[in-house]
Amino acid sequence: MPAAVALQPLPKKLSTEVVFKAKPSLPLAPSPSPEGTIGRDIQPPIYAPVQHETWRRLYDRQSAAIVGRVCDEYLEGRAKLCYERERVPRLADLSERLRACTGWQCVRVEGYVPEATFFLLLAQKLFPCTDFLRHPSELEYTPAPDMFHDLMGHLPMITNPRFASFFHKFGLAGINARREEDTVKLGRIYWYTVEFGLINPTAHAGAARDQRLTKIYGAGISSSVGEIAYALSDAVKKTPFDIERVAATPVEIHHMQDELFEIASFDELEQSFEAWATAQSLI
Repeated sequence: MPAAVALQPLPKKLSTEVVFKAKPSLPLAPSPSPEGTIGRDIQPPIYAPVQHETWRRLYDRQSAAIVGRVCDEYLEGRAKLCYERERVPRLADLSERLRACTGWQCVRVEGYVPEATFFLLLAQKLFPCTDFLRHPSELEYTPAPDMFHDLMGHLPMITNPRFASFFHKFGLAGINARREEDTVKLGRIYWYTVEFGLINPTAHAGAARDQRLTKIYGAGISSSVGEIAYALSDAVKKTPFDIERVAATPVEIHHMQDELFEIASFDELEQSFEAWATAQSLI
């Protein structure tokens, strides 16, 4: 694996078509590593004291909010990654711990990456991570995903072998997508699983479903205190996971989600996606 991959600096992300500008929270010195640097070769920026304080505040708020609300796989991944609380962690360190779990690594990016690049990275078991942190005034919500979202939302789940296997297959399907309609459907699947997925072992039990067993695994929820509380509230409709329905459900990025989908297990997520992608001739 090369120490860096070439990335196209295009402001587009898989699951949205709108790029929002976040308030700047600049480090004292930027990372000397070029965009596309992989794993242990990533050198960190020199962060300002206010950024270390912002990280600590975000870490503490999330640590309190996730109790009893996120899935065991997320908690296990969080423990394996050994995040620092007092200072912004190094991407290189987290990448090495992630690689020890599932063979995946982090790749440094400066913001949004184009769809084709995103798929290609996932297919190589590389997850794109920013190294900029949101402004202190945006603790509750930042319009552009920052490193807290990437590191505390996404990485814990990628330590899980079943989720990591699904994510790898998702990338393989993406690089084989040739039709716009396939890319749109993949974006919806990504949104309602990777970003806003819920898990409940009784998801398909009908009237016997136990709502107390619903937990969060999606990064868009787990990295946001507000989303954590809202996603598990009665204001959100919980629908048993059906990949055809998910692929047909439009994404709404401008407000909290009115409907979320529950998988019963990560076996279901991987197997249903593989069957769907095979039927679409994507893998």
